[in-house]
Amino acid sequence: MEPVITLNLIALWLVVLLLLWLLLRLIRAKRAADQAAVPALAPGKTEPLRGQRAPEFTAFTLDQQRVTHADYFGHETLFILLSTGCQHCRNVLPEIERVGQKLRQRGTQVALVFAASADKVRAYCEEMDLTLPVLVAPSESTPFVRDYNRSRGVPAFVAINSEGIVTHEGVVNRHEEAWRTLIREWQAYPILTKSATWYR
Repeated sequence: MEPVITLNLIALWLVVLLLLWLLLRLIRAKRAADQAAVPALAPGKTEPLRGQRAPEFTAFTLDQQRVTHADYFGHETLFILLSTGCQHCRNVLPEIERVGQKLRQRGTQVALVFAASADKVRAYCEEMDLTLPVLVAPSESTPFVRDYNRSRGVPAFVAINSEGIVTHEGVVNRHEEAWRTLIREWQAYPILTKSATWYR
């Protein structure tokens, strides 16, 4: 009788260890998906932008109006760099929209930036029901996304103060320290207290 009990206990422990191993793999897969790492969009500079003057850029609105850094600088600005093929972008866009609208109410310039064709971005915006301003910066015609996305992941963000200096940059992700820091600072403003808590 004792050998049967011993074998059952060993089998039970093996099942428990297998379940723990599967749980760890699931957690790792979830973290990897949250990080939303993508290959480099293009060769270029990789040193951080924080503390530096934001690079000059050219981009276009969805109705093909040309815009440059001069149209945004002089104001607090937040650029969110996205990809139409990024699932994590789709997951966080509703909250980015809500927080972005609150920031705009207090005078911060906010724009979603895509490195794709205007037609593709327009269809994506309609599908996702986006209301924030959108900039199109195709990588073959402008280095905007390459110059601003030093993390080489999406969705990425770059926050710029009114003097044109980058104050925060990184990947939009609740596990990303730079994003959490920016959200904590935003929460100092009462208008954002409820909207931003999801990133904690």
